[in-house]
Amino acid sequence: MNICRLIFARFIVTCAALLLPQIADAQTPPDTGVPAAAPAAVPPPAAPALIYKDGVVKVGSTLKQSRGRLTDIDKGDNGCYLTLVDDKKNESIEVGKFDLCLQKPPLKGKKVELTFSMESIQAADCYGDAKCKRTETVPLVTAVKLLE
Repeated sequence: MNICRLIFARFIVTCAALLLPQIADAQTPPDTGVPAAAPAAVPPPAAPALIYKDGVVKVGSTLKQSRGRLTDIDKGDNGCYLTLVDDKKNESIEVGKFDLCLQKPPLKGKKVELTFSMESIQAADCYGDAKCKRTETVPLVTAVKLLE
């Protein structure tokens, strides 16, 4: 009877020793090699994106696909909406600066690389009302580079 309790207690201790580091690692952000800065209430404008592999970038706390083919470009209430399809056929819709919708030559159908930064734009719940002063800080496409 006591041996069963001892074996059970060792099992619990071993499981805890194995699981606790994994739980702690899941709650801490990945080490990017960049020293951590003190958190700010509002990120500074034009904060550059951290580049990961396969065209994925980290902008603020969000991972974004930055390379692919633009399949649609639409002017919206608070920016230019760019539909990007990557090499794995994953589709994402990104908000960009208004002037990207007017860029010449037209970007639709082209393979591109998007440049992101954290920017303050009019809040989506303003629905384009010029009198509305609410803003939100979002990952915004600030430039588009043609790859082909």
